[in-house]
Amino acid sequence: MAEEPFMIYMTLRPVFLRRFWGVFLLSGKFEAKGLSGLSRCFRAAVEGIGKDGNVLFVGSPFTCLPFAEFLCYSIRDFPITPYFMPLSETDRVREIVKDEGYGYQLGEFKSGGGYNIVVLLGGIAMPKYGVAPQIMKAAFDRLPGAKNTIAVCFQGSLRSPDWTGTFSFRYLIDTDLVVTME
Repeated sequence: MAEEPFMIYMTLRPVFLRRFWGVFLLSGKFEAKGLSGLSRCFRAAVEGIGKDGNVLFVGSPFTCLPFAEFLCYSIRDFPITPYFMPLSETDRVREIVKDEGYGYQLGEFKSGGGYNIVVLLGGIAMPKYGVAPQIMKAAFDRLPGAKNTIAVCFQGSLRSPDWTGTFSFRYLIDTDLVVTME
């Protein structure tokens, strides 16, 4: 059984928190709101593991890549090199590079060195892509590095026992998306 991850729950709504974020991370559970809350939670999780080295985002093509690029912004001042891997395709890792005036974009294919942090994005658990946790774990184990794991998902997609029993998430950031259209 995997160690109980530090749980971070999010509700994405356009509100602002007026508290110091680090204080919340001392307890076992913490709630935040908005995209800025997601960004700050992720930053705090990375800071809790270590603010340098290589970070590999693993997710589904199209839907997870924009979130990886968004999360890179929250750690832009850390001496970290971010990478993206689609699904379990370890031979398709690409660097995520800062493109001044545009934000973060996919760069060239890279073999990548040791990954200090691997961020599993919830799109890999979507039935559309059908990546079983055991297949992802086998790909994960082939990657070089210490591999502290952060899960970032929406609406509990990585909270199932299949995923939490297969991976030892250091942090699990679970967001809930609420949409209103009038």
